[in-house]
Amino acid sequence: MTKSRQSSADNTIAPAVRQGDSSVEHVVHHLRKGIISGEYPHDTKLLPKAIAARCGTSFIPVREALRILESEGFVVFRHNRGAWVTTLSIADLEDLYDIRLELESEAVRRASPCSERDIALLRDVVDRIGIANQRKEAPKIVALNRDLHFLIYRRSNSPRRLKIIEQLWLHAERYQHMSVNVRHDAADQEHRQMIDFLAAGDHNGAADALHAHLTTTVNLLRTALTNADPFATTSDHDDR
Repeated sequence: MTKSRQSSADNTIAPAVRQGDSSVEHVVHHLRKGIISGEYPHDTKLLPKAIAARCGTSFIPVREALRILESEGFVVFRHNRGAWVTTLSIADLEDLYDIRLELESEAVRRASPCSERDIALLRDVVDRIGIANQRKEAPKIVALNRDLHFLIYRRSNSPRRLKIIEQLWLHAERYQHMSVNVRHDAADQEHRQMIDFLAAGDHNGAADALHAHLTTTVNLLRTALTNADPFATTSDHDDR
């Protein structure tokens, strides 16, 4: 690994602030948030001593946190090379979104009918996404996009399905942060079309609109990643 690349996963992020949770939970939250946002870039080595210093903990909570994140798929341990942020790839993107398409489309079909107030709330969130997009506030776009989708998915009245979707979104948000750079419209018309179907009581139409929305995102990301090849890595990193 080059020194410049390692530094991006080292001391360049401001120290995290603890909020009363246990040391292990604190480190897990800090690392998961950093990996999802891209502050800890994909395929970079995680340095336990630096993480412990920044989180104000000893080495032991960091080690336990890394194991938890390994079980969640955010971290991988490489033989004699330590812990690394899981690599993003086009294959992973497609696999992840294939599962999302199936689960989330069905959640929309099963959603309970929306009242006029529900529709107004959804449209308000879309308006706020548009404002955030105009201001180039990428983290806010991603957060509001999540709010919009889960306002709909929670209406499916399936706690188990919702839990699985939430777990998938933790990983999907890594790609969503990237998609802001290729989805300059912030999917505005696609979101509005889905809401229009819900307002008309056509949940099958809304599910189809969601399917098209997610498919468009995947296609745009696939094209951008293929052209830019940002996932290219060398086989021999300098781990010092």
